[in-house]
Amino acid sequence: MIARAWRHPWVRHLRLPFNLLLSPIFLWGVWLGGGVDDPLRVAVAYLSLHLFLYGGTNALNSFYDRDEGPIGGMLRPPPVDRGLLTWAWGVQLAGLPLAAWVGAPFLAVWIVLLGVATAYSHPRWRWKSHPVAAVAAVGLGQGGLGALAGAWAVADPARGWGVAGDVLQPELALGLAAAATLVPGLYVVSQVYQTREDRARGDRTWPVLLGPATALRWATLVSAVGGVLLLVTLAVGPGSARGLGWASVLPLGAVLATVAAVQWRWAARFDEDDVEGNFRRAMALLGAGSLVLTLYLLVVALR
Repeated sequence: MIARAWRHPWVRHLRLPFNLLLSPIFLWGVWLGGGVDDPLRVAVAYLSLHLFLYGGTNALNSFYDRDEGPIGGMLRPPPVDRGLLTWAWGVQLAGLPLAAWVGAPFLAVWIVLLGVATAYSHPRWRWKSHPVAAVAAVGLGQGGLGALAGAWAVADPARGWGVAGDVLQPELALGLAAAATLVPGLYVVSQVYQTREDRARGDRTWPVLLGPATALRWATLVSAVGGVLLLVTLAVGPGSARGLGWASVLPLGAVLATVAAVQWRWAARFDEDDVEGNFRRAMALLGAGSLVLTLYLLVVALR
C-alpha cells in the first residue's frame, strides 16, 4: 500500500527526492544561526519546509506548467489532473501548523516563501516567465530566505522577534548573500533541459533568452561568486570563534571548483536535442554539489 501511494501521480509531483537537493541551503542557515541546540525543533522546521512547503509548491508548479518533458527530479512527469491543484494547496497548508510551532520568525519566512512560490507559478503573476523576476524569486527567496529559515529555526525562542536584528550583522548578511547568489546559478542548471518547452510556452527563462549553452556558462560564473562568498563565510565566521579556518575550507572549495569545471565543459558541448541526456547531466551536477555541501555541513560545520 505504501509503495502504491508513493507511485501516485500527486505524490510524485511533490518531487520529494528533488527537495533533498535544497537541504544544504537550510543547513547553511542552521550553521549561520549557531548550530543545533534543539534537534526536534530543527527536524520539524526541516519537514515543514522541504516536505510540505517545497513539495506543495512543486505540485502547484506542475499543475500550471503541465510539462510533458523532464522537470526537476522527474524524467517523465505523470499527467496533471484538476485534483492536483487541491492537493498542492492541501500539502502546503498542512505544513503551516508545524512552521508555527517552530516560532513566529520562522513562520513569517515560511509564509513569505509561500507567497513567492505562488507568484512564481500562478498565471496571474507568472514570475517564472520574466527572467529578472524569476532569478530574484529563486535567489532572494529559496536562497536567502531559505537560509534565513534555517538560521531562525535554531534561534533562541525567548528572543522572539529580536532575532530579526541579526540579519544586519555583517557575518550573517554575508552568509545570506552567499546563498542568494549561489542558488540562481543552480536554478538555471535545472532549466536548461526544459528550454524547448519553456520557449513553446512563452516563458522567457535565461536559457530561452541566451541559449542553453550561454546560460550554463552564466550560471557557472554566478554560482562561483556565491561559492566564494560561502567559503569566506565558513573560513572567517560568523563570529571569530566559529570560523573554521582556510585549512578546513579549501578542500571543499576544490571539490566545488571541480563541479564548476565539469559544468563549464558541458556548456561547450551542449546539445539541445539530447533532452534526456541533459536532464541526467543536470541532476548529476546538482546532486553532486548538494551531497558534498550536505556532508560537509553535517560532518564539519555542525559537529
